[in-house]
Amino acid sequence: MTEPIHPVRIDINAPRELVFEMAAAVGGSLPDGPPHASELIRRDGNVLVVRFSAPAPFRFFGFLEEVTLRAPMRIDYRVLEGPLDHVVEWLDLDEAGGVTTVTYAGEVGHRIPLVARFIAVPAYRWYMRRTLAALKAAAERRALRSRRHSRAAAG
Repeated sequence: MTEPIHPVRIDINAPRELVFEMAAAVGGSLPDGPPHASELIRRDGNVLVVRFSAPAPFRFFGFLEEVTLRAPMRIDYRVLEGPLDHVVEWLDLDEAGGVTTVTYAGEVGHRIPLVARFIAVPAYRWYMRRTLAALKAAAERRALRSRRHSRAAAG
């Protein structure tokens, strides 16, 4: 049985291409974002396999994820290995008037449904709220100084 991860949305005053580029980056971290580590294992065109670790209560949890990049509109994530039985997530990026709206959502499944509903889903939403807030701050700062992704080009 799966539980939905209800959408988390944020508006970012930066061009969608810039926000996508930053959201799709592997190996770095955002200032003021939640702690994590990611390592590119394999890339085949727009499909990446990434080892990702993030803190959870009492220890770090590791995941092996397939990440599909659909520039500049969407990033899909599917957990291949990890502590949960089923995880699919996505980021949708929509742009209007130079503002990019990023929407995160997904679904989580675990053999014990209450684990998915009361532990995993709230943890994912908390983590992504912090991640998207950090993405917003970093993308807006970068948009102010970017020549390639200038706000004038977005409008």
